[in-house]
Amino acid sequence: MPSQPTTNLSSLNERSFPPPPFPGEVSPYKTYYSNPQPRLNIPHPLLHPAENDNLQKSIMTSWQESEPSDERKRDMEDLRVLLTDTINETFFPTLMEDGKRRFEVEIVGSSSWGGEVDSLTDVALVIVDRALPRGYDPSQWLLPSSSTTFGSNTQARRSRYRSSTSQEQSLPECYSLKALSDCIESVGMTHTKRHPLPLPLLKFVDPVRKLGCDLQCNDLSGLYNCSYILSYTTLSPYILRPLIYTIKRWYKLISGKDPKLSNRQNKYKLSSYSLSIMCVAYLQHISQLPNLQEDVVAKKYERMEDWSRDGELTWGEWGRTQGRAAHTAFSKHAKVGWTPRWPEMIAADAVRGFFTHFSQPSTQDTAARSSCIAIDKASDVTGETQVDQPTSKSMTDQDHFSPLTQIISPLNGGIIPRSAPYKDPTYQDIEHTQITYLTMTGYDPSQISVIMQQFRIAKSLEIERLMGKGDEGVQAYGWEGRKLVIQDPFKWGKSQVGDMTEEICDDFFECITQTHERLERLGSRAGIEDILTF
Repeated sequence: MPSQPTTNLSSLNERSFPPPPFPGEVSPYKTYYSNPQPRLNIPHPLLHPAENDNLQKSIMTSWQESEPSDERKRDMEDLRVLLTDTINETFFPTLMEDGKRRFEVEIVGSSSWGGEVDSLTDVALVIVDRALPRGYDPSQWLLPSSSTTFGSNTQARRSRYRSSTSQEQSLPECYSLKALSDCIESVGMTHTKRHPLPLPLLKFVDPVRKLGCDLQCNDLSGLYNCSYILSYTTLSPYILRPLIYTIKRWYKLISGKDPKLSNRQNKYKLSSYSLSIMCVAYLQHISQLPNLQEDVVAKKYERMEDWSRDGELTWGEWGRTQGRAAHTAFSKHAKVGWTPRWPEMIAADAVRGFFTHFSQPSTQDTAARSSCIAIDKASDVTGETQVDQPTSKSMTDQDHFSPLTQIISPLNGGIIPRSAPYKDPTYQDIEHTQITYLTMTGYDPSQISVIMQQFRIAKSLEIERLMGKGDEGVQAYGWEGRKLVIQDPFKWGKSQVGDMTEEICDDFFECITQTHERLERLGSRAGIEDILTF
């Protein structure tokens, strides 16, 4: 396929904006903006396909139009520099031994790798602390790794909210949400709101640049997550990127997700990152993307102390008494000789295939259908359903994802079997046995709830240390009780799905199924507007 780009639409000059990353620096934002932006360089045949594929043309055109304005790009960089200067001057004005400043504010989230869907996307920022390159490493834990108790995470979050210092710690005050909010308010930021979550977060508005933002201190998960997505989108700029764009816009519609309200209006509790790795996993499953973690060694740790001392791990979630481990190693490039199974695939094929693969057969009579009804525009006008021949190519080898027996795992190359099926009785028996014992011992329901929470934490940590990647028959405790599991590529024992009940999960898959059926009905007449109509 010809690869001549269209005329570059950007009026930004050729100067480095922002500066390129230093060797070894993890900065998806600097890496992305140090290279040509894909939305501004779409090959002409992909924008205007010879086969007159309306879905392809409409997706690529809409995706191209989502490129942020030059003003927004400049504003993001100006804000990043302002916050970097202010935070260093306020919390650590002296230079470190190597002559560099201690803190660097980085842009993470969708804005860091070109994944915005509109101008309302909030700007996510993280303060990178060069003195603690592993994040919330064991030297900073509120409880040591040898502790036999877990302590109160609520107490830990209150500590991060008010003050970051104690006799045991020597953290700068920017680790305190209160001190950090006072700092940024001093340079004009408004509407600050402190969220003492497992990942302590500060939300605010930059009234000058008209940006909604969130800021957190030295939890490196966002940097690695975005670097991970950037690496895959670099391998597949004109399939994976528009696929993610389409799925995110579709999801925003069905979930009622308001980007200004985080997940409060998010019916299905999925993040943009969850949707992105779901897209990666699908393309891996059909051999259109490689597995960049194929060669990562899955270590297993007999003791908590061995786990905490592994220098290859980074740690996050400062709002807990102990950090959460992340295996952040992955390759930035495909192996020599790797090629996609179908080099001629285009974005429209991937979008059709995604909805086909995750659609659920035999759901015609489910109760969930009533909450997600979509009416074909053609049938609305004529009073009868118009059927056209499907245009998706036979290059997707469509099987259907089964949430009952499979999990989504880009870490393991796409889709893998569950070690135990959904609602496996073994898991339920363990829970029932513990609750029965506590009841007979005389604990009241509120006490049992607290004890069971601690029990699940202990059980999860025990299995997470020993499960490796989760592809050898051992997977995280509690996954048997979740109908949908999207394995975190770095925190191997974590699912990226929020508190999604079975009913809500069924509703989510029903929306996927209806979108698939609509695309099948419309065939070559389908456009992105038909995906975004419910």
